[in-house]
Amino acid sequence: MFVIFNHEKLEQRINAMYGNIEAFGKLMGMTKQRINSKLKSATDFTQSEIEKAAELLDIKPEEIPEYFFDVEVCRP
Repeated sequence: MFVIFNHEKLEQRINAMYGNIEAFGKLMGMTKQRINSKLKSATDFTQSEIEKAAELLDIKPEEIPEYFFDVEVCRP
């Protein structure tokens, strides 16, 4: 068993507000590939990245867990 973060809601918010991941990534100072890596849970968001993304996406502090820490349990 392993756990990954489900960032589907986050990706939907990015697309709704910025049109695509690439445009959002530029504002974050990241490439499209780096953002995709984080959205697919290959790499983790840092605390400062979460704070910046939340500000850009108008996510309230109390909403951060539902966008960045929605856990999905996977079984091999």
